[in-house]
Amino acid sequence: MTPIKHPEFENKKLKTNLLSVNPLLILNVFFLCIIILLVYKFRDEIFNAPSMDSQEVNIVIFGDSLIEEGDWNNLLNRNDIKKRGFRGFTTSHYRWILKDSVLNYSPKVCFISGGINDIGAGIPLKRIKTNYKNLINTFIEKKITLVVQSTLYQENNAFSKSMVDSLNTFLIDYCQNNKIEFLDINSRLSSNRGLKKEFSRDGTHLNESAYIIWAEEIKSALKTIEKSQGNPK
Repeated sequence: MTPIKHPEFENKKLKTNLLSVNPLLILNVFFLCIIILLVYKFRDEIFNAPSMDSQEVNIVIFGDSLIEEGDWNNLLNRNDIKKRGFRGFTTSHYRWILKDSVLNYSPKVCFISGGINDIGAGIPLKRIKTNYKNLINTFIEKKITLVVQSTLYQENNAFSKSMVDSLNTFLIDYCQNNKIEFLDINSRLSSNRGLKKEFSRDGTHLNESAYIIWAEEIKSALKTIEKSQGNPK
């Protein structure tokens, strides 16, 4: 005898199934929506064609809002730097936009930094490290001189600092093994507790004094690089 299915029972069963949807799936869908919104919001900057830009580009400084907020040509007293900083972007975003935002400019040198947005979004360190490996290997293949800059600490955030330490340790080792220069900006801007208050605007972003110090480190690195390339500035 075939049991009779009661409509009310079936509705309750459907609701139970909907409520049992994997929370990770919901979280992934949420982050996907955020990524799509960010790409749409900054689409003009991301996909701005280098061929439309008359500026001579020898150096690209590539990263997130920490790069975006720096006035690098003025800080470094140059006119051949292209700033490619994108607020809120993670290292996954970097991989997606690398060709249009960096490689198409055919720079001689690229400075890259990031990772703090990944950590803030709860992205596993394993994925961040994989993204960085892919990025570094691409620059090696394209024969573009790369300088990897330390992921910067936040102010008084012990959990974030432990994650940043792990990421930077990995980056230092990977850069050494692949003969890539690593620039430790944290050593100038931070204490053992993280980013120093005198260099921070809001616990994460930097003030003018911090950018001046950061620029000094880049100047020093560029002097060494350009000397080795036979093009001292």
